[in-house]
Amino acid sequence: MKLLFHTIFALFYGALFAYNRDISNTAVWLSGAAYCGKDSYKSMKLSGPATSFIVDSILYDPKTDLQGYTGILKSTRTIYVVFRGSSSKLNWVADFEVTKRNYDTYPECECKVHRGFYDATKNLKDQVINSMKILKEQTGFSNVIVTGHSLGAAIAQLMGMELSAVNIKNKIYNFGQPRIGDKKYARFVNSISEELVRFTHYKDIVPHVPPMEMGYLHSCREIFEDDTGKTTECSLSECEDSKCADQYKLSKTNMEDHMIYLGHYLDCSNSTYSL
Repeated sequence: MKLLFHTIFALFYGALFAYNRDISNTAVWLSGAAYCGKDSYKSMKLSGPATSFIVDSILYDPKTDLQGYTGILKSTRTIYVVFRGSSSKLNWVADFEVTKRNYDTYPECECKVHRGFYDATKNLKDQVINSMKILKEQTGFSNVIVTGHSLGAAIAQLMGMELSAVNIKNKIYNFGQPRIGDKKYARFVNSISEELVRFTHYKDIVPHVPPMEMGYLHSCREIFEDDTGKTTECSLSECEDSKCADQYKLSKTNMEDHMIYLGHYLDCSNSTYSL
């Protein structure tokens, strides 16, 4: 019955789907800055729409080298959780552990999720939850955005779900996210997330892996960016929309398009003034 409710809610909420362009632009900037690395997060001076962002906590898991940061943007009274994409051998090991496991966070879902992504998320879960509780109490801010690029996008979606499980409302804005789980998971995540936006860019290879032939499927609410920078809100019923990223076969994709989102090249130097 609970799963049926979530499914009906997802269909209803999908009709109301919209995304915030200001949040999108800030999130992509912060996701690029995540590539500066944990030793630089406290000293980096962010540029663009993230200029006034204040880093609060550094997130790090030595087992997987997964890292990121939390902080606040006072101008919008928003707390952000940001995860770095793949930039080390350990990260790629986590990326390609493509076997699936039970999704223990929501057992009623009966879902299967990517083992590497889920285990890495659980390793950082306590750090993130503790940081959110402290920041919400200190600032009084209620808006929480979870974001990331590449591997960081996968962790961001799963971490957003972990926050929802402990009643911390959040919105998820991701860029170049790989597939995370099976069809049940893809449907379930849309029913739980307050606002989930998944950006794809032209022939970016990463949204095409792991392949659907291995039982993986994307969640809905895809925003597809073509080679001219035009964005399209994709189907809310067919999450692998043949008019969006899924129109390109894996053999026709590339890594170049993976590094550019919303006209922004995602790396440290393009998101900061200096370290």
